Amino acid sequence: MDCPTCEAMVESYLDGELPAGESARFEAALAECPECRAKLERLQTQRALIRDLPTARAPDLLRARIERELRVDTPVPVPVPVPRVWPRRMALAASLLLAVGVGWMGGRFIGREGSRETDELIAGYLRVGLGDRPVEVASSDQHTVKPWFAGRIDYAPPVYDLTASGFPLLGGRVDVLGGRRIAVLVYRRNQHRVALSLWPASTPGDAAPQIGERDGFAIARWRHAGFEMRAVADLAPKDMSLFASAVDQAIDGGR
Repeated sequence: MDCPTCEAMVESYLDGELPAGESARFEAALAECPECRAKLERLQTQRALIRDLPTARAPDLLRARIERELRVDTPVPVPVPVPRVWPRRMALAASLLLAVGVGWMGGRFIGREGSRETDELIAGYLRVGLGDRPVEVASSDQHTVKPWFAGRIDYAPPVYDLTASGFPLLGGRVDVLGGRRIAVLVYRRNQHRVALSLWPASTPGDAAPQIGERDGFAIARWRHAGFEMRAVADLAPKDMSLFASAVDQAIDGGR
């Protein structure tokens, strides 16, 4: 396992999101990667600091909003602890709270009916939708986003701004799917984010988009112009279909 792959897996390992086999490979790679060990130790220290912070009961309105966002079917009136912190430590506390939430929600999908790929795609989308860093390169300029991937993954993804179709580009990030580093492009539809994961296809020819739903998320799967495409968003299937069509049209127009 190379160092960039190891570094991309640090947070997933800390959140308990990696399968047993990948966790073992990651732990073995740590011995050869001092940068990754340092990152892991830094995150562990941050979490320890947050655990030591005093807590207070969250206001009823805040608790209700959290329960709604996490799609709790039968809310239980249990106090939700939140850090009582000063401004400079508030960002750290919020960041960790989001990371824990992502790990918890991602765990809800594991073991349910469906493929492992779907589980990983939804977990990746939750990192995009709930994280304080939805993208690693923030720009609507394709000429800024596409070169950013050079050296971070082993292929050049097609990158297009889809503002004219109602899906402005927010930027890009690198994620891990099936043990491989892949490009993820993040778009916006009104107040919703759309995560488009894409990588070179091993099967020739195009395959029309197939739109499905899982746990309230719309998921599109298709193959176009030599790339496997996977899109996840909390959108209506009709909007997801429009998004897939907009991606294909942009790629065809740019070739």
